[in-house]
Amino acid sequence: MSTITHEAEVQRQHPRYRLPMRCLHGGVAVSVVDLSVGGVGLRTGSFSVRPCEIVDLVLVFPFNGYELTLPVRAEVRYVNNDHGRIGMRFVDVSPRQHNLLRFILDAYLSGEVVEAGDVLDVVSRRNEGKTREVPQRPAPQGLLANAAHYGRSIAGYGLVVGLTLLLAGFIGTGVFQKMYIIPAQSALITTDLVTVPAPSSGQVTFISSGGEVQAGEPLLTIQGPQGSSSIVIDSPCDCVIQARYSRASSFVREGAPILVLREKGSTPYITASIPQSDILRFYRGARAVIEYADGTLVKDVKIEALPAFSDEDASAGRFLVKLAPGRELDDSAIGQPVSVMFDTFSGSAIGAVTGKVQAGMNWAGDHIASLFSKAESGSEEAMKQPQEPDDKRIADLR
Repeated sequence: MSTITHEAEVQRQHPRYRLPMRCLHGGVAVSVVDLSVGGVGLRTGSFSVRPCEIVDLVLVFPFNGYELTLPVRAEVRYVNNDHGRIGMRFVDVSPRQHNLLRFILDAYLSGEVVEAGDVLDVVSRRNEGKTREVPQRPAPQGLLANAAHYGRSIAGYGLVVGLTLLLAGFIGTGVFQKMYIIPAQSALITTDLVTVPAPSSGQVTFISSGGEVQAGEPLLTIQGPQGSSSIVIDSPCDCVIQARYSRASSFVREGAPILVLREKGSTPYITASIPQSDILRFYRGARAVIEYADGTLVKDVKIEALPAFSDEDASAGRFLVKLAPGRELDDSAIGQPVSVMFDTFSGSAIGAVTGKVQAGMNWAGDHIASLFSKAESGSEEAMKQPQEPDDKRIADLR
């Protein structure tokens, strides 16, 4: 078994190895003590040399009937008769010689080579890892097995595609609502109402108790303070009393609301308020969707003429929009809240292009349908015309 001898770093640069090898000098065998990448140690008495002398050596490595020879030149560094050792350093070593020495010594150091004959096995070994084959699954046998196999594959792909489309739709819906949907801050069912205020401070001595009043009928009477004359207020129209804020014998101040009137035949409508920041988007074009308290959803609601933005709206921080209800409403629905959403996609640049493309496709479809209808009508007329007898056709040919 080979042994490794280490010396101080100042004495030797490379570690020395005891290998089963031989050395020849002029065809005569020389006893080898140890070997390193930088030189070789020989025993004294084998041949006579002096320090600083350069000699030619042949290193011989036996390999189970074969020998690997490596000619080198070496310089005598010292001759120690007490230890029986001649220290020699390799000179003029080519890169190929150096690589071979390095390979053999590294193989011994790593334990890959225990005997000299093992070097051939190490050199012939390929540094490639062989991948282990993964056993394939057996192919399904039979119609039901094939159907189940492909069914699971299709179901898996379909699930992935479905989840992807669902996620894309969710993200797209959020982006669309953020860019093109304006929710109303508040909306309710209302109609044109007339508020009747107190003409002066005093006591209400009479107030109409019915639900409806005719034009010219007295609505209320107020007795002025300190026994002054009474003031009678008549109905300005055929109206329905929508709300009462006072009752008979109560005292009111001048300007305080007493009655709220609604003209008979007036149609309820929707008033919705939107934020000031969305006014410009709203003016470019919008469609309204109303959802009532009973769950009824009305789309493409008609938006009445947009009013001008006033200082009162600016101070209130809102913009009121009047909408047609889109359905029949009872008088009892007045005052009920509703949900209103405004879609401004049609007023955007993308919406305008989409509208033009859709209009062009509709026109092309109508034009093609009209051509087919004309062709069918022409063929029907041709079939309805009477055919002439064969003998008359022959006469015409003559």
